[in-house]
Amino acid sequence: MLLKGFEIRPFIQGCSKLDRVLAHTLWPLFLQGLVFSGLLWCSHTAKATEWQMSTSVIGGLDYWVLDPQKPSPPEAGRDLVLGSALEDYLRLSLPDADNKWKYRPVSPWLRVSSQVRLNANWEASIQWRADQLMGAHVDVARLDFAPSPFMGVRTGVVNFNTNWCRTYDVDSPWIAEPDVFCRANNYMRMNNSAPGVQVYTNTSMGHYQVQAIAGVYRPRWLSFDTKEFGFNTAKLRSNFKFESNQKQSLALNILHLETGSQARLGLLRSEQSGRYIPKLQADDRDRDNVVKNQYAAADVYLRPKIRLKYSRSLYKSRNFYSGLMINPEKNKSETVEWVYEPSATDLLALGWSRFVIAAAIQDPLNPRTGQAVLQDDYYYSSQTSWMASWRHQLGKGMHCSLQWTHAKQVNGYEGRRRPGRGNAIGLRVAYQH
Repeated sequence: MLLKGFEIRPFIQGCSKLDRVLAHTLWPLFLQGLVFSGLLWCSHTAKATEWQMSTSVIGGLDYWVLDPQKPSPPEAGRDLVLGSALEDYLRLSLPDADNKWKYRPVSPWLRVSSQVRLNANWEASIQWRADQLMGAHVDVARLDFAPSPFMGVRTGVVNFNTNWCRTYDVDSPWIAEPDVFCRANNYMRMNNSAPGVQVYTNTSMGHYQVQAIAGVYRPRWLSFDTKEFGFNTAKLRSNFKFESNQKQSLALNILHLETGSQARLGLLRSEQSGRYIPKLQADDRDRDNVVKNQYAAADVYLRPKIRLKYSRSLYKSRNFYSGLMINPEKNKSETVEWVYEPSATDLLALGWSRFVIAAAIQDPLNPRTGQAVLQDDYYYSSQTSWMASWRHQLGKGMHCSLQWTHAKQVNGYEGRRRPGRGNAIGLRVAYQH
């Protein structure tokens, strides 16, 4: 379904079953048509006016070979603490681990990026993608009003500036990026973009351009994302009802005007809540979740043809059950990328990333056991990936990429550690217009 990531808002719950089915079907189609109608209208109008419009369309086909293959799902009713081979495999974060659409080893994809300069003060931007990872999804759809070169306001679907994904970079060497927050559906949703409003300022300091950004966001607005719940989405059962999701961010971007090197600092706070309706078991308690993300990154040109990028995110997550803070988490993500351009038609890249989840439990009276559950080492997961990629320009807008990924992980509950390893080799053929 086009724009499958969008769902009609909860106000249709009082309608008949047929009405709800039609609403869930027609609403994504309407939003999809709105995006492309806007692009076509802007393209037509730009030719008849002085609007300045730039559009990039790139698409292609990816083919992955994975080893080992994904295990079968475990039987229902198993012990959560004992884990499963499937959970161990998914923690490797290989290309089939966490996708919006059903994974297929051969898959097409498409990216559309467009900017329209309406006049000296107004600019419109759209970034849209269709792939296995995110489905058909709008990453950016914003209006930018800048009354002066020193300040402005953005509204619409805007980026939090707390990641640095190369999704729309026309010269990206990667098929699947090293940063796990750019190649896992659940992590992308919590840390990428949402409907909101941003205020920003621009300042020149010698050879540097500095931009400061503050924003507030409501991911549930227009049903953009109705099921994001921090790091806990996979743990919620089907009778859980998502009720609210609010985010606030601060970011600082620094650009060296002569070399193109950049640095970024970001803070993102997310607050979500929901409850189980109906409550089917003792542990169906009301849930609240607060996640704080501290982000720092630098993308530096060591030489005109050599780039080094480093990013680091620290996540502090607090999970509340019926008003009691039960699960505190301290998670950390690090990524290093090295990109070298040996010729005008080739790019070589090396990547490394590590993502660690460390969760404790502080439950004074667990409904299932009837007693206190207090454990610092309740859950632990560490995933590390090494990547190498080669991109070659074929000419006439065509390019191909070859990527190798090796991943390892350990994870487990209550002091247990279950290891795992995996490999992936990917081939991409793409065309850019």
